[in-house]
Amino acid sequence: MKKFYTARYDRVFKTILCDEDNKELLTEFLSRILKKKVEIVEFLQSELQVNTTEERNKTVDALVKCDNDYIHIELNSSTSKYLHTRNFIYFTSIYNKKTKRGEEYDTKTKFLHIDFTYGLNKKDSDYKTYYVMTKDCEKYVENIEIIEYNMDKITEYWYNSDKEKISEYKHLIMLDLEKEDLREISKGDSFMQEFDKKLEDLNEKETFQSAMTYEEDQKLILNTEKRLSFEQGIEFVVKEMLKKDMSIDTISEITKLSIDEINKIKDKIEL
Repeated sequence: MKKFYTARYDRVFKTILCDEDNKELLTEFLSRILKKKVEIVEFLQSELQVNTTEERNKTVDALVKCDNDYIHIELNSSTSKYLHTRNFIYFTSIYNKKTKRGEEYDTKTKFLHIDFTYGLNKKDSDYKTYYVMTKDCEKYVENIEIIEYNMDKITEYWYNSDKEKISEYKHLIMLDLEKEDLREISKGDSFMQEFDKKLEDLNEKETFQSAMTYEEDQKLILNTEKRLSFEQGIEFVVKEMLKKDMSIDTISEITKLSIDEINKIKDKIEL
């Protein structure tokens, strides 16, 4: 059975909702998020400036100007410890570039960063709003705001049949629903029906399917390399501990490895 790719994949999200030739979808999407009518969406360059030869290219999922506000969107298909740091660096790079106005700084234009993040704790709130401020809630910068949506928790409202929450978040829930559920939630909503149609059409394209297969393959390779690097690092640490005559029980307690795993590493040293 052919895999159905949802907009949880950033390639899908960008293709459908960040199409410069069809701004209406993103305009309506942002209107529902911001709970106000967005009139003008201007796509800006999403490739951020690279300052040194050591830096990697930095491409954001979406960078738009809505009316007079700058909005930076990142779709995070999973979470990690470095996620907020990475996204904040991207966001402040944009802020740094756009706030300079001749000989003065723009302190009035609003800069909004939106994270759609999967993999967060479902026990947390639906979304969190962050500011740059003191512990006493005094803002250091007035025109920066960050919103992060707990996408797994929001999506779960559909499967729990929470009608009130579904009505509030259906434009976010739709991003990661399978074909039949997406068709069901889209009934009577022209915006979501158009999204549904574009998503189904995209999944039928052979070129898209092959591109997604390549993307998944690269992700598998990266995850495998990470795992191997971690295993090699742990093995090195255990060897150093053994050389210092630390007990196997202590090493097991620190590294969370089993006694058998540590003994296998010990055997390698003795060989």
